[in-house]
Amino acid sequence: MERRVERLESITDDLRMGMVRVESRLDNIEKNMLTRAQAAIAALVAVLAVLGGGWWIVQQYLSPILQGVGGQ
Repeated sequence: MERRVERLESITDDLRMGMVRVESRLDNIEKNMLTRAQAAIAALVAVLAVLGGGWWIVQQYLSPILQGVGGQ
């Protein structure tokens, strides 16, 4: 019986050490994780950049074409 208790105690110690490692990894993941708000802001910036680029293309290329067509 005593031998079984010693074995269970050693297994418990191993489990405890494993849990400490898992908890430290989870803490590290939480610190470096991207939040939903940060993802939304990044998506908004990307959409604004694409729309701004599209608007610039319209101004540079389509506007002179439309002026040329309207001037004839």
